[in-house]
Amino acid sequence: MSTTVRRSITAHRPASEVMKIATDPLVVLPIIGGLGRFEQIDTDADGFGEWDLFLDVGSVHVGGRVVVDRPSPAQLTWHAIRGTRHQLELSVAEGAREGESLLTIVMSLQLAGFLTGRLTEILAAGIMARHLEAGLQQLRHHLEFEA
Repeated sequence: MSTTVRRSITAHRPASEVMKIATDPLVVLPIIGGLGRFEQIDTDADGFGEWDLFLDVGSVHVGGRVVVDRPSPAQLTWHAIRGTRHQLELSVAEGAREGESLLTIVMSLQLAGFLTGRLTEILAAGIMARHLEAGLQQLRHHLEFEA
């Protein structure tokens, strides 16, 4: 079993500009730092490769080693290769109005244990949602006022 959380936000910047920041792990991960702790382990010059990532889920730090990748110019993903099983996808799309972008984060988390694992996933979903919303707000603020 697993739990998945999806959150989106509109940024008042063109998608072509937003993609450059939102899909660059060396830029975007420090911006959404409220999501957890990130440390480069074995990456290329663009920041793609292995990172240690620990997400703050309440008072528990969940995570481990992940591989960060950019499958398309509008998408940044990571998936766990060690530690807690989870994955994240950050995508950028054209917004409803000209000059706007829609940023979406989808995160899935799978914890061990039958009953306790499922109960913990349900509780973690609410905490994850709040962290994803905060991360998107931080990113939106950076894009609109600092970039």
